[in-house]
Amino acid sequence: MTPDISICMVALDCRNVIVDCLESIRASNPAVTHEIIVVDNGSKDGTVDLLRANYPEVRLIENGANVGFTKGTNQGIVASAGKYLLWLNTDTILQPDSLLVLRDFLEAHPQAGIVGPKVLNADGSFQPQCKRGMPTPAASFAYFTKISALFPQDKTMGQYLLTYLPEDEANEVTAVSGCCLMARREVWDAIGPLDENIFSYGEDIDWCVRASKANWQVWYYPFSQIIHLKGKGGAHSKPYKKAWGMHNGMWVFYRKHLMQNYSPITSAFVGMGIGLGFATTCTKLALRQAIKN
Repeated sequence: MTPDISICMVALDCRNVIVDCLESIRASNPAVTHEIIVVDNGSKDGTVDLLRANYPEVRLIENGANVGFTKGTNQGIVASAGKYLLWLNTDTILQPDSLLVLRDFLEAHPQAGIVGPKVLNADGSFQPQCKRGMPTPAASFAYFTKISALFPQDKTMGQYLLTYLPEDEANEVTAVSGCCLMARREVWDAIGPLDENIFSYGEDIDWCVRASKANWQVWYYPFSQIIHLKGKGGAHSKPYKKAWGMHNGMWVFYRKHLMQNYSPITSAFVGMGIGLGFATTCTKLALRQAIKN
C-alpha cells in the first residue's frame, strides 16, 4: 500500500541525535502511514550499524562519502513512493501529531504545495528561520547588520525572517525550513529535484521559490510543531564545509532568482558581501580553534 508520507533524511555522523528523531516518528499518530528513507553520507560514528540493528523499518541508502544534503535528499525522494514528501533533519524531534497536522493541511488546501511547521529550540524558544521572506539585497543587509532587530515590525527591515508575521499565525510565506518541509509529490513532478549546485544550506528557499513560480503556495503552519536541535547534526562537525555551503548557496540563489532585477554594480556588492561573510566566518572559526589549542 502506498504510504501517506515518505520521510527522507540525510545522515552524517548523527548517531547521538537520530535515535530521538526516529523514536518520535515511531510515536507518531498511526492515522498517518509513512515510510522512512535514510541516505547516509559516509558516517564514521556507527550511525549505519545503529540503524541496521535497531530500526528495520528504515530503508538505508549508503553513499560512502559526503555528497551533500541536496544530492542525498534527491536520492531519498527518487527512492520514495509516498503521496507526500517530507524532508526531515536527523536532529529533529516530532510531536505525535506533527505529521498528521501537516498532512491534513495539505489535504484541505489544494493550492498549497509546500508546508512547514513551527520549529522550536530544545528550550521551547522559537526558531525564526522556519518562515522566510525573499532575501533581497536590502532585506539581507538589514538582517546581517542586525538593523532588522531594531525594526522587527517593518515589512522591509523584517522581510528576511518575516518578523512582522506572528509566529502563532498561519501565513503564506516565501519559504519554510528544510529541517522539516512537507510537499506534495506533484510539486516534485512539476519543478524537479533540489538544485545540486547547492551542496547544502539554501536548497530549501530555492525549491520553495521555484514552487511559487510554478503557482504552488508555500505555507508556514504553526499548529504543527517540532523541536530542532540546531547545531547538533553531523554536518556541524565540518564547520568550514558548512560555511562554504551556506555562502555558496546564497550566491547560487541570488544568481538564479534575483540578479536579473538588479544592476551589475548592486550584484558586485552582493558578491563582495557574500565573499566577505565567508572570509569573516572562516576567520572566526580559525580563532576559536587556535584558542582551544
